Amino acid sequence: MKKILFVIIAALLVFSACSEKTKLTPAQKEFFEVMGTKIPYMKPDTNVVLATTTHFNIKNKDIMENVYQGMRGDINIIHNVDPARIEAFIMQIVTLKAQQDILLLEAKKHGLSIPKDTVEAYIEKYLYEPNGGKEAFMEQIKFQQIDMDFVREDTRNNLLIMKYIEEVAMAGVDVQVSEAEIRAYYEDNKAHYDQETASVRHILFLTQGKTDADKANVKKTAEDVLKRAKGGEDFVKLVEQYSEDPGSRNTGGLYEDFPRGRMVQSFEDASFTLPVGSISNLVETPYGYHIIKIEDRKSGKKLEDVREEIDAILSDRALENAFPPILDGLVEKYEFRLAF
Repeated sequence: MKKILFVIIAALLVFSACSEKTKLTPAQKEFFEVMGTKIPYMKPDTNVVLATTTHFNIKNKDIMENVYQGMRGDINIIHNVDPARIEAFIMQIVTLKAQQDILLLEAKKHGLSIPKDTVEAYIEKYLYEPNGGKEAFMEQIKFQQIDMDFVREDTRNNLLIMKYIEEVAMAGVDVQVSEAEIRAYYEDNKAHYDQETASVRHILFLTQGKTDADKANVKKTAEDVLKRAKGGEDFVKLVEQYSEDPGSRNTGGLYEDFPRGRMVQSFEDASFTLPVGSISNLVETPYGYHIIKIEDRKSGKKLEDVREEIDAILSDRALENAFPPILDGLVEKYEFRLAF
């Protein structure tokens, strides 16, 4: 259920931490002054209601930041795109904003809350880590003239909506996937499931962009580590100590269940030809030298091998399809109406 919540809510949470920032930067003000010549209700110094509900209104200032971000701040778009298309885009953002606010109101009506430590853990995992760490993220929001109190409140609201969807809106939804649906999905995707796959661990010694002398030193280091790996040292520990592949270093160098055609040729050849359990000699690719340990190889997956996986996929799809009617009902309950 947690996985599908992120899918369901992704379209709703289009409002970044700066979404409700009403003070425009000079560049944004210029952008909306130009837009205002074609779409008067988007002039920066106006205060226009764009949509109404029984509990709140949405004004132009509430969505200007998102319009600006969505159009990449490109004034040329205003000049070159039909105003009707721009207005349709604006009204789409207004609608999404209203849906978000309605869900937030419903969550609060049901007495839901989010603990402070949950907010901080989410920020760490989904804001700091993907943006290069806390310091880098702080620099980004400083540039956007946003403070962390706003980020925390925005995060709390988003988590509150997710909790409402899981514990209230979707709580009564019963998803049943039939055997016929599972078999049909398997047959439709048989080419994918029939592929031979390999799972390997590897240690990468980067040579890309280095001089010949540096490459020679890298190769010597790689050869020394290769001897240690073939001598029985813990491969995962060697990965953690030596590998320069950011995509797999923190997972013990693991690349799991990849088919042919996914990796560069020399890496693929070793992965699909060496015996399972063996360790390759140095394998050279455009990235550098690799030491590859063959963990597993599969000739293809039968229905029974992937039954649970397919059931989960189809269940998630059913849940995703079940949510829009629920949301439509809430929108109607709040009598949401666009003003333009």
